[in-house]
Amino acid sequence: MEDDIDLADNIAEILKLHTFDVVGKENSAENSFKLITEANPDIVLMDIVLVGKIDGIQLAEQIREKLEIPIIFITGNSDQSYLQRISNIDNDSFILKPFTIDVLITTINLTFLKYLRKKAEKNIFNIRDKDFLVPLDEDNIIMLKADGPFTKINTKDKVYLIRSILKDVVGKLSEKKFIRIHKSYLININYVTAFNSKEVIIGEFKVPIRRGYLKELEQLLINRLNN
Repeated sequence: MEDDIDLADNIAEILKLHTFDVVGKENSAENSFKLITEANPDIVLMDIVLVGKIDGIQLAEQIREKLEIPIIFITGNSDQSYLQRISNIDNDSFILKPFTIDVLITTINLTFLKYLRKKAEKNIFNIRDKDFLVPLDEDNIIMLKADGPFTKINTKDKVYLIRSILKDVVGKLSEKKFIRIHKSYLININYVTAFNSKEVIIGEFKVPIRRGYLKELEQLLINRLNN
């Protein structure tokens, strides 16, 4: 996203020569937001100065509410006020103009690798809640319950209702932490405080356990104690 059209074209050509796919270029904040939310790119190059009522920093804040995408700010302005505003939001890197091709490509590669490593280290389950992307830390999820065509997610802080059946959600969560103990329930074993052959106590909830799942639950709990 760059207000200088010639520079945007040059950057796009450089990226293509280095085997990157460029999904689009925009110089206005409004058009940039539309492009990014629709294309959902792997990474965003964001100029701070854009055409329109808001700048690149404000646009980045809006994007963060919708998508989890690495953002690299590009600017010719090193003013302390800009740097302070950038530091207040979750950005991934910063390039000061003028820059070399090596700096551009290296920054993109390192930023994306850092993003992938961060994502791998912290198991995040992304859901949509009222048109907003909400990244849920698996460790904060207590249990999930089937509710017709929806799934209810109980976390430590809030209850979410997503438009996905429980069966489709199961494979998106860690098998080391979550177990389906009933056709309607998927639980996080780290919150289990007691259980018998009929039900499990998890947090403040009592959840029925289906025959056949007991041994698997016992094994997961034993593995947790041994690790």
